Amino acid sequence: MADLEPADALRFEVYPAFKADGRSGALSALPPYIDRPASIDDELRRQVAGAANGSRLVMVVGGSSTGKTRSCWGAVWAELPDWRIVHPLAPERPAALLSVLQEGVLEPRTVLWLNDADLYLLVKNYAAQVAASLQALLTDPQRGPVLVLGTIWPDFWDKLTESACEDDDVALGMGAAHQLADLAVTVEMPATFTSPDLARAAAVVASDPRLQLARSRAVSGRITQFLAGAPYLWRRYEQSAGAARAILHAAMDARRFGHGPLLSEDFLRTAAEGYIDEATWHTLDEDWFASHLTQLIRPHRQLPGPLTRYRPRPDQPPAFGPLYQLADILHERSRVTREKERPASSLWAAAAAHSRTDTDLRELAQAARRLGAVDCEQLYLKAAACGDVVGLQWFTRRLMALGRFERAEELIDNYRLDSLLLGELAASVGDAGRFRNAARLARRAYEGSGDRNGARSLAHHLSARGMRRPAEQVYSWLAETGDPVAARWLTAHYEARGDGAAADRMARTALTQYGDPAAALVLAQLRADAGKLDDADRLARLAAGHGHACVLVAYRASDQTTATTPPPCASTVRPPPRSTRRRWNGCRGLARGRVITSAQRTLRTLPLRPATATLCTA
Repeated sequence: MADLEPADALRFEVYPAFKADGRSGALSALPPYIDRPASIDDELRRQVAGAANGSRLVMVVGGSSTGKTRSCWGAVWAELPDWRIVHPLAPERPAALLSVLQEGVLEPRTVLWLNDADLYLLVKNYAAQVAASLQALLTDPQRGPVLVLGTIWPDFWDKLTESACEDDDVALGMGAAHQLADLAVTVEMPATFTSPDLARAAAVVASDPRLQLARSRAVSGRITQFLAGAPYLWRRYEQSAGAARAILHAAMDARRFGHGPLLSEDFLRTAAEGYIDEATWHTLDEDWFASHLTQLIRPHRQLPGPLTRYRPRPDQPPAFGPLYQLADILHERSRVTREKERPASSLWAAAAAHSRTDTDLRELAQAARRLGAVDCEQLYLKAAACGDVVGLQWFTRRLMALGRFERAEELIDNYRLDSLLLGELAASVGDAGRFRNAARLARRAYEGSGDRNGARSLAHHLSARGMRRPAEQVYSWLAETGDPVAARWLTAHYEARGDGAAADRMARTALTQYGDPAAALVLAQLRADAGKLDDADRLARLAAGHGHACVLVAYRASDQTTATTPPPCASTVRPPPRSTRRRWNGCRGLARGRVITSAQRTLRTLPLRPATATLCTA
């Protein structure tokens, strides 16, 4: 800090003040500081000074342009003048921070400057690692003392401290972020100066024409906002029109949907095209974007415009093309004023073609998915190439819902998506009545992942439409794979058409090879309903002999058969509760056309027990 000049505060993202009049050329880069109440300034300086006795995290929480960064600068300047200060910025903030934390750059007696801390702590794919690395730094006495000093807006701080997080992707890293937030000391920065505050600062205000003007014109004591040009910038936005407003809306939506603060010129141009109405579009000349962008970055009285040009410093990686930043106050307010506005589809096209970093690309792809956008296939494809496969899987399911089955299959194959999607695709194709293609996809799904759901769904649709022979073919193939659901259906189907031998074989196969007694239970119930009580008893005893004695006990307790002495092994099984007997009786009297659906529902709830050493084996 000792080597820095007051004007260097601008390098650490302290806002410059506007130019008041002709005398401002002789004034300092920053106006004199107006003291906050002791509960704010004194507390902040006490916490900053306390870092000399042990590492700590101090977070100043307040809205845009409330003086957070200026207060932090003043506190460090006053309390830690001989400490180093590190401000990680490039190539992107969280990556730069991790580089600083992992490469031994931070020496003891260093201030780690995290202005706009949300850009470090709430970035998907970085949140968990950044939070864990900072926590390790703060809790390791060998690496201290260090001061991690950050500023953050209240709604972003709430995301760090609340127990639940709406976005599943961010929530994956929020556990570490919550723990980090628990270590923080917070200082709340008010949005306004009170009348007593300004009365105490009367001499300071009188010493600078910029403060005098702010004191006379700022509404409700919003001095810092006036100095930062907030009212002027918002008025300039409201008075914009045509292509200029389209560029600002493109920048606002890009930021509120997760793009980082640096926007490339190509991104802005591509995105802005979709925000220009038809009538205006035909009036624009070939140079429309450059001319309107020049207007938006033009400063006024030393204050930056709604957009500012970003120039990397010599020690930072060079930028590939011009980069621009949206004014902080416009970003903050547009999050509210445009909250219910859907972005133009050109925003997704710009994200796919001109996102500056992989993080920016993934953020916007996830936003598109949340909004249900289906007109941005290239965005999902590029995000998948950067590691975000969830968006592409969602998009593939949307294609299924829209009936674009061939394209869905291409994506599953070309990008090696989860084979379970093939099962879902088979079900969707079956719903559409394209059964042959559905059968092909169902076989592919099973061969790729063992998923039978697509084939089951196909067989169900065929059966429901009265196409029992094709349904039988699908269920027969499923049964060959060891599917107990198919075995139950086939058992009932064979019995219903009078082929009792085939029904017996299927029930026995399911019991002996798949270890599932449900088919035998379905057949036993059908035989009991038909008055074939000996057969029903035989089937129940067969299930008991293969480790499912509770089936026999439940059957015997229903009093549906003649008094026959059960095998000795069955006596070792505790009689099932009344609810189990009711479930067994629930199968009684079912019409043949309904036996499968009802029996399956009943059997899923039967508490079948595994075999014990005392159960018979014949």
